[in-house]
Amino acid sequence: MANIQQHPEMQTTEVEKTEVLVIGGGFAGTWAALRAAEIGAKVILVDKAYVSRSGASTMSGGITTCPLPGDDLEPWIEEFVVRGDYMCDQRWTRQLLEGQRDRVADLAKWGVPISRNEKGEIRRFSSRGMLAVKCMQYDPKLAMEALRRQLISHGVKIIDRHCITELLTSDGQYPTKGSVSGAFGFDIKTGQCKAFHAKRTIIATGQISMKGIHHVDNDTGDGVAMSWRAGARLVDLEFSFGGTFVTLMKRYNLGSYNVAVAHGARLINRHGERFMARYDPVRFERSELSRVVAAFVKELQNGNGPVFIDMRHCDDAYWTDLESMAMTGGSTVLLSGKVPDPHVNPLPIEATWGFWSGGRGGVEVDLSCKTTLNGLYAAGATAKNPATGTHASAGAPTSFAMNSGYFAGESAAHSALVDTFQPLVNGLLEKLAFQALSPMMRETSQQTPDELHNDLSKLGGSVFEAMDCHATRVKTLLVRTKSIFEATCVVKANSLHELIKLHEARNIAENARLIYASATDRTESREQFYRSDYPDIDDDNWFCLHGVTRTATGDIFERIPIQLESFSIKDRTKKPKRPSPIASIFAGTYEPSHYE
Repeated sequence: MANIQQHPEMQTTEVEKTEVLVIGGGFAGTWAALRAAEIGAKVILVDKAYVSRSGASTMSGGITTCPLPGDDLEPWIEEFVVRGDYMCDQRWTRQLLEGQRDRVADLAKWGVPISRNEKGEIRRFSSRGMLAVKCMQYDPKLAMEALRRQLISHGVKIIDRHCITELLTSDGQYPTKGSVSGAFGFDIKTGQCKAFHAKRTIIATGQISMKGIHHVDNDTGDGVAMSWRAGARLVDLEFSFGGTFVTLMKRYNLGSYNVAVAHGARLINRHGERFMARYDPVRFERSELSRVVAAFVKELQNGNGPVFIDMRHCDDAYWTDLESMAMTGGSTVLLSGKVPDPHVNPLPIEATWGFWSGGRGGVEVDLSCKTTLNGLYAAGATAKNPATGTHASAGAPTSFAMNSGYFAGESAAHSALVDTFQPLVNGLLEKLAFQALSPMMRETSQQTPDELHNDLSKLGGSVFEAMDCHATRVKTLLVRTKSIFEATCVVKANSLHELIKLHEARNIAENARLIYASATDRTESREQFYRSDYPDIDDDNWFCLHGVTRTATGDIFERIPIQLESFSIKDRTKKPKRPSPIASIFAGTYEPSHYE
């Protein structure tokens, strides 16, 4: 370790060649690796933790979109398109649903526990925010364990506990004018550097999130930040904000709000009123989460708090699944005796709001999950989900992860098998080794990596503050984010464990800056993105994708048109400027029919 600390640039970097490199071992990464291996490519999958025991896929609430053979998918597609305000690639919507039939069949074939009715049929329920689209419950941890077994049986080389710090580029430049040719990182136990020289690279490291706030502690947006540094275009980052209901009685984790409301749970205020009836009398608590959280905030502002989750209306299947399947994580606290019996007692609940992208913003991809950089693919929550627009239906993030991984692996393998390796640039590996390990040779610093993460976690503020991205607040946040990023360049890492945290802090700070810069550039409000200084939906200027790309001279923002005329569902009527749903809820003027 002394040599690493004193002269990281002199360490010999191991180089391993592979046709397809997959970075990240959740649903997207594992399905990508599996599909590429099925086609016959040599595949390496690298994860900074342990595949099947960490990340959002393993820790998720266990809901995924569930189309079955015989379902007419046209109403499903139309509902996704309309609920997503037509701001999606309808080809992706169809591809997602058709592919998901096969992904569900795979889970069943591998013996993953799936909630079933008395006849043994998959028990389905309407997805949150939807009527036609159906979801199912399954055990996510056992699904990930099954995927790991499949990878091993298909010859995929899994490298656990290896921290990837940067993509390799064919010209050694960042941003590159060439292509992506693999990635660079180090073993988190030994510090040994290793470069993965690949014909095709798939980045699937999960969503943009803060460390220490959510139970998915290692999803820190690493892939988004690395892709941006290499020059890939990111889209709709300002939609990376989101919220949900997770905390019971200021202490316990509900596990999955989506599962609970799908089975009949309700939100009530201190007067016992089901207040969502005023905002969505059809879907109630199953409405868009941004609207439900805004309504929660409005109830508190009006003096009607606290808010409770009322589970007295949940069907028998909810309680049966809690008892028989470990598919909802912390929800088992409901049956632990640590809280009043939820069968008869509504429980105080709190909302969160912050960075939780879930595919609403991220790396831009096409139908094959290719990014704007040659050689680089993105899948899962690292990518912008093109299939769902502004809507974030329960089950859509996991189904997109599974299928974007599948299609990325398929495309990457086919192209890698007929391509050759790009040569490695002289001196690049030494440069990346120094960047990766040099924090361990710095002088003692005033801050620690943990303190940097604490500073990052405070950026959002309370749920009241975090929902409003008005210019004054965001300008202050940009200054604070820049300061934290600059600190990542001087803080010392006293161990490899701290070194990983420091790289994660750098990635979060870079993503945060890009999110706030995108929020500043977008001069309107729309669904979960809200600016009190620009409260209206502005279709004339902002019915588009919003891109940001790193260049040698700085960030370039673009408005990328949505070509409705090229899709089958094109009857969207452009409306005049009008307050966004959140703006209307906060103003007390919300009329549900105006937003259907």
